[in-house]
Amino acid sequence: MTDESRPRRTQEQRRAATVGKLVDATIAAISEVGYQRTTVQEICGRAGLSAGAMFRQFGTRLDLIVRTASDIMERQLDGYRLTMEHLGAQDNPLDTALRFLRQAQQSTLTHALREIYLAARSDADLRARIAPIAETYYADIVAALDDTRVLNAFPPEKREPLFFMLLYLFSGEAVVRGVYPRPDFDATLLTLLEDILAVYAAHTEVQTRP
Repeated sequence: MTDESRPRRTQEQRRAATVGKLVDATIAAISEVGYQRTTVQEICGRAGLSAGAMFRQFGTRLDLIVRTASDIMERQLDGYRLTMEHLGAQDNPLDTALRFLRQAQQSTLTHALREIYLAARSDADLRARIAPIAETYYADIVAALDDTRVLNAFPPEKREPLFFMLLYLFSGEAVVRGVYPRPDFDATLLTLLEDILAVYAAHTEVQTRP
């Protein structure tokens, strides 16, 4: 197709493409060089755009960071939902869910989001902007998880805390293994965790049995 015959993109399509480049560049920069070193110059250099092009889409660096956090959460949520849709066809749905949650915490996307979370601890403006997005994000994940019934062996009031316990565990693992990797523990830790959950499920079943 020649340049003359190729359909011209609309202004909205061009804007979406520019925003996409900026968000992808921000994710890559934060995951590789950290939040503080992800400057406007760093982002634009990776995106192949000028600072002026960035500021035509985002009023401030903070606006871009917030949009990036939101996009990361949307992409991660899509991954969670896709995995959960297929849990019913798995021989061991809980094992599949645990493996996905663990892998998700080790991804480039989550690493970038974790860096943003860490920055938000000491940046009140950033924290105020992303907290409502995060609240909706986790509520949607829990709702999708409830639909799978994968945690139905546990009392209803324990299921959401169980999810967050597993999230915190795998998130912490992802941080530590960046400095001290122990791949020889990977299978053992997962088996141990599933055994612990099985014992707890049996314990709660006994407690609630009439």
